[in-house]
Amino acid sequence: MKRKYFVCLSLALLMLTSSSVIALKPAETVDNKPAVQAADTDKVLEARFLNMLNHSFAYGEDLGSIEALVNCSVAALCNMDGGAEESFMDETRVKDYLYNMYGVEVENLSSVNAEFPKKDGYVYIIPRGYTVYKHTVDSVMLNEDGSYTVTTLVNIDSHDGEENGRAVTLFVKNSDSQFGFNIISSEIIVDAFEA
Repeated sequence: MKRKYFVCLSLALLMLTSSSVIALKPAETVDNKPAVQAADTDKVLEARFLNMLNHSFAYGEDLGSIEALVNCSVAALCNMDGGAEESFMDETRVKDYLYNMYGVEVENLSSVNAEFPKKDGYVYIIPRGYTVYKHTVDSVMLNEDGSYTVTTLVNIDSHDGEENGRAVTLFVKNSDSQFGFNIISSEIIVDAFEA
């Protein structure tokens, strides 16, 4: 009889403890969830902006010239591929990159690099060295119009050596872009910080 009483009491105590633990867990999760989501959203945006900047080769006046923007895009795509095996790059790849990165739509690229060799459906890759930019986020600011101003510290690695600077870049939302944003302007001030 004592054993039966002890087993019943143990089971009742176990059930009471289990139900109180289960009842507390959802309340704790609900309270912490919004703060974690907000922090995660900020980190995702920073990572997205950083990824775009580290794959962009267009700064300053380059963003105002289709030919310069195309050549910067070709250099970025060659860098992502680890170099160019041929003298031409598929025009569709360049157009996709231009739209996804900068929001620029170009119907015909045949007039780009007019003084260089031509091949239908391709863009000539001008043989030259290129500069690689490595950014780290300093600040991200949401503007009143929904755009973002991102300030980064940037290491500039060219054939002449390395320099450091600060970049200020304006991003606007574009739900049709693979990145969800486009770079509208980006200016680099060289020697703006110490390495």
